[in-house]
Formats: sequence, structure tokens, C-alpha cells
Amino acid sequence: MLSDRLSHFELPPQWSTMREAAQIERETGRKIIHMEKGDYVSPEFMPPPEALAAVSASLQQGYVRYSPGPGLWELREALAAEMSLRGRPTVPEEIIVTPGAKYAIMATLLLLLDDGDEVIMPNPGYPPDEFWARYLRAKIKHVSFRDPCNVDTEQLASLITPRTKLVIFNSPQRPNGQIIQNLDEIAEVLLRFPHVYIASDEIFSKMVYPPFVHRSLSNIAELRDRTVVIDTFSKSYVMTGLRIGWITAPLSLAEKFDILLQNSYTNVSTIIQEAALAALQTPPAYHETWLSNLQRKRDLAYEILKGCKHLQTDITQGSFYLFPKLPSGIDDHEAVKRFLHQGVAVVPGSAFGTAGAGYIRLTFTLEDEVLAEGVTRLVEEVNRWSF
Repeated sequence: MLSDRLSHFELPPQWSTMREAAQIERETGRKIIHMEKGDYVSPEFMPPPEALAAVSASLQQGYVRYSPGPGLWELREALAAEMSLRGRPTVPEEIIVTPGAKYAIMATLLLLLDDGDEVIMPNPGYPPDEFWARYLRAKIKHVSFRDPCNVDTEQLASLITPRTKLVIFNSPQRPNGQIIQNLDEIAEVLLRFPHVYIASDEIFSKMVYPPFVHRSLSNIAELRDRTVVIDTFSKSYVMTGLRIGWITAPLSLAEKFDILLQNSYTNVSTIIQEAALAALQTPPAYHETWLSNLQRKRDLAYEILKGCKHLQTDITQGSFYLFPKLPSGIDDHEAVKRFLHQGVAVVPGSAFGTAGAGYIRLTFTLEDEVLAEGVTRLVEEVNRWSF
């Protein structure tokens, strides 16, 4: 028998289509266009050459021993400098290196929540937030949005009680790629409740398309000591499979994260930490090219979707996702099955919460020709439906 805390155990719902698509390819040999993966698909996206060289050099030097639990000091120094440049003055002791952002999310919830504590999270949002809150038997409350970019702050204030321990935000948002723009309003609410911590998931912080800019609640001085920032090298440096991220937290919390993490994963691979350190030293041209390529693909997919009168699509402000709204009355799970029959894999929006029902999420990191083919097939399928 599993622990009662794991009675809700299930595979990640946002990966359901990926599992189905893989089964179709395996059993039939049919080729699927993969727009369901939260990853880079086209081989044109590679980690910085400096990071790859660092992996090779570390292996050749036999740099495969244990390293300090919270991370190599040089990497923590570099990440502290990175966070300071973003507007959150940071010292290395406030940085904890983690095996990816998902682990950082889990650690944050484990550290802060007890049975019966309340946690507020966005709807739609990121499924692992709810998975670990349920594991900890916290009471989950969902905050909604007035529009894709603005949190309903009146509702947020009404949800907070003396039992509320944590509020979670992600911006640019998962799954819809929009930036939360009313941070000042959110801050005004949270300043009225000093007992509430904030987890700010910022994994797409560098993947923001002009004229939009990324902002963080941690940049607000009065909230800095209550805010945990979660970020990763996965999305910004094309290092998804290398599994390395970091937490930025006030010193009192960082020390607790260190204890928790050393008693679980010991330390992130020293080789991968060296790669991350080298990635941070990459010349600006790397990210200029990377973002330009992503923006081209975003625009390519958006223009095709925009031509479908039955779909409503907001242009992505950050991330590599688009989140089209299906015609009224169309079930997103059923739609995804229909798209799979056309050889195109996307994710049902309801995998990200009830507010995502009736939407689909697609990733646009494919080769241009494959991306255009996949989105065109999707639109052609929608146009065949009777309305």
C-alpha cells in the first residue's frame, strides 16, 4: 500500500499527450509533429558552446567528486550577480543550486507548508505546484485573472486568511505565455498580509519578446525577504536535460533550503554546475540569436492561427508556448485526440487547471517548416468541424 499522502499519485497531466503520441509512434511507426513538449524540438537550439566545452573539460579533469551542497561558490557568486542585475540585490549565500526548477518548487512547498496551511496558486497554473501541495495536505485556493495579464487582486485579498502561508505566481505564465503586468497591485495586497510568503516562478525570465519586459515581485524591497525566486538554466540556456536550476531566497530561508537539499540530493552534478557557470559567461550574441529565432517561430505560428476564425489566440509575450482558445462547446481533450489523428500533438488546456478548459497549449520550438505544417494541420482540422 502506498502512503496515504500519495493517494493522489498520478503521472503529470501536462505530459498526457506526449505519452499518447509516443505510443502511436511506437506501435504504428507513424510520424507525429510534436508541439506538446515543453522543450526545444529543433536541433538549431543548442546550449552555449562554452557550456558544452565546460562539460568536456570537467570530464577530462576528472571533476566528478562531491561539491558543496548549496552549489559551487563561483556559480553562486555568478548567480547572485545575475539576480542583482535583474533588480534584486543578492549575495551568494542567498543562492541555492538545485536539480532543476521543479525540484526547487517541491523544496519550497516542503519547507513552508504544513497540514492545513493554505496555499494560493494561479488557475491556470503549473500542475506540480498542486501535486506537492496535495501531498502536504495543504488547502489549495485558486486565484483567477481579470484578463490574461492581470491577476484579480480583489479576489486575491479575499482569499487570504490567517492560515494562508504561501502565494505562488509564475511570470511569464505557464501555460499561456503572458506576463503578469499588475505586480504593483499584487504587492499592495501582499504588503497587508506580512505572514504570507511568495514563490515567484520565473523560468522564462529571459524569454520575453520586445516590447515586453520581465519584472519580479522580489524587486520590491518590502517583499524581498518574503519572496523565493525559482529559475532554471533549462529554458534560457537550452539545458533542459541537464537538470540544473536555482533558488534565490532571503538568508534565513536559504539556510533551511540548504539543510533540506543536502539531506535529499546531496549536490547537483559538479560537471553540470561547471557548464552552468560557463553558460552565465556566454557573450550577449548567443541570447540575441536565440531570442530572434524564437520570436520568428512565434510569429510564424501566430500568423497561421490568427487566420482561423474559429480559434482565439493571444500573441505570446514570454515563453515558447501559444495557448489558443477552442470554439465554444469543444472539449479540449476530445480536440487533442482529433489533432493526434492528424499527426499533430498538443496539450489540453485543462491539464493546467479548470480555467484552462477549452484551450490547447502548443510549443513553437520546431523547425520552421515542420512548425508551419503542424499548425496548418491543426487549423485545417478545426475548419472541418461543424459549428
